[in-house]
Amino acid sequence: MRWSDVYVRSCAVALGEGEPVEAAVAAGRYDPAVREAHGYESIAVAGDTCAADLAVDAARVAIARSGVDPAAIGVFVHAYVDEQGPQGVSEPATYVQGMAHDGRARALGLRQGCNGAIASLEVGALYASAGTTAVLTSAARYAGENDRYRDDQGGVPADGATAMVLDRGDGVARLLATEIVGDGRYSALSALDPDAFGSREEFRRAQRRRVMSMMRTMTEARGDCVRAALADAGVRAGDVTHWLLPYTGRFLIDREFCAEFGIDDKRTTWDLGRTVGHLLSGGDSVVGLTHLLQTGGAAPGDRVVLLGDSTGFAFGCAVLEILTEPAWQAGA
Repeated sequence: MRWSDVYVRSCAVALGEGEPVEAAVAAGRYDPAVREAHGYESIAVAGDTCAADLAVDAARVAIARSGVDPAAIGVFVHAYVDEQGPQGVSEPATYVQGMAHDGRARALGLRQGCNGAIASLEVGALYASAGTTAVLTSAARYAGENDRYRDDQGGVPADGATAMVLDRGDGVARLLATEIVGDGRYSALSALDPDAFGSREEFRRAQRRRVMSMMRTMTEARGDCVRAALADAGVRAGDVTHWLLPYTGRFLIDREFCAEFGIDDKRTTWDLGRTVGHLLSGGDSVVGLTHLLQTGGAAPGDRVVLLGDSTGFAFGCAVLEILTEPAWQAGA
């Protein structure tokens, strides 16, 4: 989807304190082989602060940075996955809007897993293009029954929130295009029953066929999503200065995808991501964008791609062009 007059006015993050993963390894909480495979150094852990309050903190900063008239804010879009809190709050989007904004506005909750922040960016762009200032938030805080380091063999869940303000007319970056691709053909598959096969080897072959087919579908969908966004933006992969990938760890990187688009570590923010962990609300790319803008890592004229990926069945891509160094850049 191509955009002609939608701008990022500001963005902000609110992250938990960095917990060194070596401490988790030493305590027996984190398998050292898994830690080595993923390459994390620390994980953002928020303690007792709930996810919704992290989103409020990020939204307040983003609104202040944006310079917009709060009365012009017409919509909040909050992306989330799990429990947001505080106790007794059943609608986190309304809570975030009410606590971060002194007035009335639409408050929409959006749940698309780890693609949530990119999906909210496309929804917010629809409102911004119609003349409504949009505030986009995402938040996640680990609330599993196990340990975040043992939850699965994927990226380690982090605690944190992101916020972004979209408007027409001007901003620190121009939104060129977005694309969302959904392919849920595998999302409702039930587990295979080993007893339904004549031998253990037959069961394993059937599992392998299913997994390989699913992985091919994921790679194709992710690539289709990025190709469509780049085409709408009128940008070639080689023109992209920064690729902001999910912080799901080194082990889960799609090497084939990175090779197709010429993505290497120098064009990502993995050096930051390995100290944060993975925000299940999809905010990793916004964390990366905020870092680039705050530190001067992105210069006017740079093209930036933000990516989201929800459990392999929903993919998002946004293409931005950096226009100016923000007044809220560190040291400005």
